[in-house]
Amino acid sequence: MKTHTVQTALALLLTLSANLALAQGAPQVIDIPLSRPGEPVNLEMDIISARIEVVGEDRQDASFEVSVLDGTRNIVTPSGTQQLKTGAYSVEVEEADNTISIDTDWRANKISVLARVPHNANLQLSTVNDGEIIVSNITGKLVLENVNGPITATNITGSVIAESVNQDITVSFAGISADQAMSFTSVNGNLNLGLPANTGAELHIDSAEGEIVSDFEVEVQPSKPIISREDGRHGVEVRVESVIVAKINGGGPVIKLKTLNGNINITKSGQ
Repeated sequence: MKTHTVQTALALLLTLSANLALAQGAPQVIDIPLSRPGEPVNLEMDIISARIEVVGEDRQDASFEVSVLDGTRNIVTPSGTQQLKTGAYSVEVEEADNTISIDTDWRANKISVLARVPHNANLQLSTVNDGEIIVSNITGKLVLENVNGPITATNITGSVIAESVNQDITVSFAGISADQAMSFTSVNGNLNLGLPANTGAELHIDSAEGEIVSDFEVEVQPSKPIISREDGRHGVEVRVESVIVAKINGGGPVIKLKTLNGNINITKSGQ
């Protein structure tokens, strides 16, 4: 088979013992070549407990710095209980057809992953326990989910769907996609959204508590329920939802902002 028809697939498995990881201190660096340099990258990370940071750069490959964040376990012996520092983890990085996926096994301690990727990248990032998601300088579609930690994204061009339960979501755009709806949801956190001053958008605001503050003048539309219907094997489900609809700069793509107990702050990026 000729080399130009071969689909590149690279998998690296990195497993370190607790003593080795803690003794070295420095992150483990994994460099990943791309199957199609110069084309958009897809990056997928679904890690139970992690600090995930993704930085867009002028580059033709991807690089990952992985380190373990100190954990502790107890061991019970005849002489009593001792506390042990643990740092064991297993990380797998796989690239195929410009899609990079990163996974860890269930036993891993909380880890830190710093990903350096080309600017043009679609991201799907998720973490659950005591995590953090940070993204900067990316052009593409972003899907970010952090159950118990904050989400921060800056200098983004494209679209974002972000969801957190207990922490703030802060996203600042350099430009938004005209044909992509976006959604920002947090039960107990604030929603901080920065948009370019000339952005046209239709805001769908669902806020039970907290303040709504906007640097933009808004044109509030008459409120009317949104009704959706799903027919399934086990019956029919009808959902009725009423939200505040407000246009900025004449309207544009839909941006959904939903929080139960937090504030909503809409600012002008770069000001």
